[in-house]
Amino acid sequence: MNKRWVIALWGLMILGLTGCDSYPYKTDIQEIYDWNNQTGNKAICMIIGNVSRTMYPYTTYHMDGEDLPFSDERLKPYYNRLKNENLHFFTERGFFTEEWVGETDGKPLYRYDLTDLGQQYFDGFRNQTNFCFGRIVVDSINRTKDGINGIGGGTIRDVYITYHVENIPDWVKEPAVYQRYRYSEKLITGEKLSGMHSYRVVGKGKLKSIGGVNGRYRWASSDYDED
Repeated sequence: MNKRWVIALWGLMILGLTGCDSYPYKTDIQEIYDWNNQTGNKAICMIIGNVSRTMYPYTTYHMDGEDLPFSDERLKPYYNRLKNENLHFFTERGFFTEEWVGETDGKPLYRYDLTDLGQQYFDGFRNQTNFCFGRIVVDSINRTKDGINGIGGGTIRDVYITYHVENIPDWVKEPAVYQRYRYSEKLITGEKLSGMHSYRVVGKGKLKSIGGVNGRYRWASSDYDED
């Protein structure tokens, strides 16, 4: 192949990867995130467990196999144990009241209710108890990359962004909290992070947002999990 053609081909590839087009990605992504987080404090959510608001006061229970390591065959007991651990963990930080109500097979049972602090940060998505915080601020667009959607065909455009998180409450900054949920310390300090927002290409110059770094829900690590 002619050297000049090789150079031109590489130029086209780089152009496609760096996203050198006129679409206002930064503005569009920021508007999407702010529309879906109008209070400015629901960008990131910590899952406590499958307890809806109407289930409070909530009494814990135990399941066979919940003390065994994680496996696909033991999902329900694993997440029940994790829920119980999370309830106690956040009780120590003022989000719940905790009352001992008895025991079963030598394991304690507790009744929990949300405090004012718990109500303040409560989010009931998927009939769960989640505690949410923060607002995503898009700092820059690094590059874009188009790929084929493996389900249903069509083109997916991944936009690689740099962002930071604001409106972080003090309780999130406690190492035991953000490390439990495996968040980077950079998130807590407001430093810049790398992420991705994806679109479906629906026509020339037309994109439909699929999702990105805003509105993410995450489970904690279990007390039984190995480092």
